Formats: sequence, C-alpha cells, structure tokens
Amino acid sequence: MNRRRCVVLGMVVALSVPVSGYSADGAGSPHEGHSQMSPVSSACLSGAGVESVQIETSDLAPYEQFFDIVKAPVIEQREHPGRDRLKGYCYRGLSIVVRQDLQQPRPTGWVQINFSVPDAAAVQQELERFYQASPVAKLGESERNAIIRFRLKPEVKRGDRQAVRLEVFGPEGFMIGFNQYK
Repeated sequence: MNRRRCVVLGMVVALSVPVSGYSADGAGSPHEGHSQMSPVSSACLSGAGVESVQIETSDLAPYEQFFDIVKAPVIEQREHPGRDRLKGYCYRGLSIVVRQDLQQPRPTGWVQINFSVPDAAAVQQELERFYQASPVAKLGESERNAIIRFRLKPEVKRGDRQAVRLEVFGPEGFMIGFNQYK
C-alpha cells in the first residue's frame, strides 16, 4: 500500500531521509522552481514515504536567506493577507514548507531533518562555498549565525552506528544534519 504522509512539525522533531542522487545545488533534482504550486510537487518527492515537512516561524526572511544559500528552489509561495505567508522549498527531494503566522507569530523551536550522505565533508565544502558567495557572508557574526552556521563532528554515535556528522544550523532552532555512516 502506497500512502502519502505529511509531517507537520511543532516544537521537537527529528526526521531522517535517505538521499539518492541529489546535490545541495539541486543538480539531479527533476524540476525547476515555481511561484505557485500545490502544497507538494510530485517532482520533489524523495520516494522515502514522506511527502513534506511544514514548520512554523515568527519570521520568514531568515529562512528565505537560508534556503537561498543551500540552493533549494522555491516550489510553493502563498500569501493570505493578514493571516499567513507560506514558502515551500525542495531540498534533496524533500518538500519543506515554512509558514509564518501573521496573527500569532511563534518561533520554530527545534526542528532537525537528517540526510544520509556518502561524504559529509564534501557536502560541507559545497555548502560553505555557496555561503561564501552569498550576501549573508558579509554580515556581522551574530547576524550570520542567526541565518546559517556549520559544525562538522568526526565521530558521533547515531543509534547503534558511528558517523561523521555535518550539522547545518538555520534560523530559530532549525537544523539539517548530514550523516556519513562508517
């Protein structure tokens, strides 16, 4: 039975998604960004059984900068005046929708999405190259750190396995992890 699932995140969630052929710049992604689409583009589905992830934020702007740096194309954009703003991105085959509630803004909390990759250091080099070329790199340290920062851990235990782990921290407790299992 093939069921589509939508994961809506509140305060604390960790999601692991296997990666198959997607690079951080979207190469290998079978589509281009669009300004208006249905909530989940079938071209963005990873095949992992997870349809999309939706998170709440108090400010959409830092997420726009974050996803611009990691080269995630916009696949959805909606605005309901006075109510909310939504922006959806396709990153490594996963649809990530960020919603800003304009009536009752609340920070994201802690959201962690994990990908399994063959080479975490190569992902770090690629993402840091994108970051250095972005306008965010020219901001002051505290402003930069509120949008994106990197940490590579050479020896971490993930369940019962050892991994090299790259953590890419984004706004308001949002994080994308890349695990290279040994």
